[in-house]
Amino acid sequence: MNFLNKFKYARDSYLATILIVAIVVMVNFIAARHFIKVDLTKNKIYAVSDASKQIMNNLSDIVTVKVFFSDKLPPDLFAVQQYVGDTLGELSSYSKGNLSVRLLNPEKPEIKKEALSLGIPQIQMNVIEKDKLEVKNGFLGIAVTYGGKTEIMPVVQNILNVEYDLVSAIKKVVAVKTPAIGFISDHGEPSLKSNITSGSQGNSFNLLNKALSKNYKVTSVKLQKEDELDNLDTLVLAGSKTLFTEDELKKIDKFVINGGNLVVLLDMINIDTELKTSDSEINLNKLLKGQGVEISNKLILDTSNERATFNQGYMNFIIPYPFWVKGVNRNFNKSNPVVSNLNSIVFPWASPLQISKKEGVKSTILISTTKKAWTQESPYNLNPNAIQAPGSKNQYPLAVLIEGKITSVFEQKSDKNKKSGSILVTSNSRFITDRFLKLYNQNLIFIMNAIDFLTLDESLISIRSKTSLDLSLKNLNNRDRNIVKFVGILLMPILVVIYGVARSFMRKRGRILN
Repeated sequence: MNFLNKFKYARDSYLATILIVAIVVMVNFIAARHFIKVDLTKNKIYAVSDASKQIMNNLSDIVTVKVFFSDKLPPDLFAVQQYVGDTLGELSSYSKGNLSVRLLNPEKPEIKKEALSLGIPQIQMNVIEKDKLEVKNGFLGIAVTYGGKTEIMPVVQNILNVEYDLVSAIKKVVAVKTPAIGFISDHGEPSLKSNITSGSQGNSFNLLNKALSKNYKVTSVKLQKEDELDNLDTLVLAGSKTLFTEDELKKIDKFVINGGNLVVLLDMINIDTELKTSDSEINLNKLLKGQGVEISNKLILDTSNERATFNQGYMNFIIPYPFWVKGVNRNFNKSNPVVSNLNSIVFPWASPLQISKKEGVKSTILISTTKKAWTQESPYNLNPNAIQAPGSKNQYPLAVLIEGKITSVFEQKSDKNKKSGSILVTSNSRFITDRFLKLYNQNLIFIMNAIDFLTLDESLISIRSKTSLDLSLKNLNNRDRNIVKFVGILLMPILVVIYGVARSFMRKRGRILN
């Protein structure tokens, strides 16, 4: 009897073990083909977006992704390696077999040679080996290839950018034509190349140029040359400082009514490094006014603002600076994908836009100040210690999108069967310079979203915008600030005292009952 019981017990144990193993194998088999993620982050930053799934689903031919990751990575890069693998696996599952992922070991000489030939560099990493911290060379890059075209991600370090970089690289290699973006460069505009020197403070568009180059062909444009605008999809006019001739304005006008898109980022007040000001003589309002928008020669101040660093003698101090207007999500156009998922954008020394109705044209205000903003007219005083309380407050537009039947300001005729383009206008260009893009990443996301919206489609916008997080604390008045402070200081001690009193009371009550 004991033998039979032992036999049944052993049999049941073996069957249970086999059943558990079978269930685990089956779950892993299903999970390898069907991804289930629970992402509790605010913008679902760790889950592949619907736009990425759609792009993968639309692939009509095999795209190859080669991952060159070294075997022995530092612990801080394990998460990157895991996330890249998971993301590629998930993207591949939605591609109907058209995304081929190859994990290659660059420790092998032939693989290392291939990585270097593709433009993926060898980088130095700190690796702990045999209880010693050593510096070793390794690879952490990805190459996306299709039809003889290759896009590389030289060094993958930030997991928040992995999905966007991968999908944008895939879109670029499969595209029949790479869209072209032109920056006007013959009217005193900042350079597209880095000019960061001891005195420049990053006043170039280098970072924006690098970001745009992932999806576009970016060029400098000189309006004085003939046919410079012919092959462009979008023209960017940012930070211009000298007057445009009538012929140049007509070229821009003709470009838009023939289907080209225009991005206008202008500073109506010139400001030097010592905060001395002068009115800009730029004459683009003639072009813009015909489309229902005009940039005022004033400067906006707002209670929603960023802090700025100032020098006084040998001391630096950081204080809230109302001239650095901080547009926040509640004042964004929630129905437009360019800004709907952004949290904040900082416009330094911006001017208000004046919007007027124009038949056939739809003007959409994308970003506004708060209702507690005010303006300063010439003579301007930008000294943070000289800012006076406003007499009256108002809300001002900071960015506007113009769409619809855009007609020529100069009564030029458009080419037949061509739909007119769209125009984006902001009253500031400084917000996209290297200096401010380094401080405020969402500025870059906004301008990239805007150019994508005008030039491509909305797919990349949703992928990029989900990683845009600004979790700064809400500004509190003195009363609320004191309440939070005293609650933080006194709440825990009070709870401990209450718990001690309650515990003592329960013990005494227990002794009395006994």
